[in-house]
Amino acid sequence: MSTTASPLPPIQPPPQGLPPAPPQEPQQDSPQEPPESPEQIAATLAAQGWCVTDAFVPPLLVGQLRHEARERWNAGAFRRAGVGRGADRELRPEVRTDRILWLEPAALSGAQQGFWERLEAVRLAVNRQMFLGLQELEAHFAVYPAGAYYRKHLDQFHGMGRRQLSCVLYLGEDWQPADGGALRMYVDTTDAFVAADVLPLGGRLVTFLSARFLHEVLPARRERLSITGWFRSR
Repeated sequence: MSTTASPLPPIQPPPQGLPPAPPQEPQQDSPQEPPESPEQIAATLAAQGWCVTDAFVPPLLVGQLRHEARERWNAGAFRRAGVGRGADRELRPEVRTDRILWLEPAALSGAQQGFWERLEAVRLAVNRQMFLGLQELEAHFAVYPAGAYYRKHLDQFHGMGRRQLSCVLYLGEDWQPADGGALRMYVDTTDAFVAADVLPLGGRLVTFLSARFLHEVLPARRERLSITGWFRSR
């Protein structure tokens, strides 16, 4: 399957007057060797609450998912992402400027099903080790055109504790540090300026406890593609 597509159209640059980046120089990527199995992912999550896993899916599957995202983008299927849920949802361009397309669990493509099955193995391993009671997965494609961002936030909605585990699979191609677009994880809940920057390398999976870690998506110099999802409890 071809993975060639036209570049995504640019959006307006970030507005002026946004909060500055933390003064402390962040770490680069995870300080540990990336685990390779669902059991190792679960063990790392139990120990530190977040985990970076390289080559979580093979390059062929990454390319198929990237191709699907671009096809749907070119078909106009993506919508501006909002903040909040239900009646409280609103568009806040000063907070986030990405575009999203929700995946339908009952109508997954073959490539999406392959991703879903790999995350299901993670869900089972995490439940065995951490007893989180993770149930269904909700997920969407996310496109960050050049300059797009998502400011510092938590993934768990205020007053709603169902989202337990956040999962982000990156679909980038030949991503370089100069391309920007890192996920900045505020990994020390006692110090707001301690952060780790994780580059969106294709096939890389980031998992973390949704209610514990503030994080943000830094602007990139070119299109940034991912699948972002959350395991929820009942």
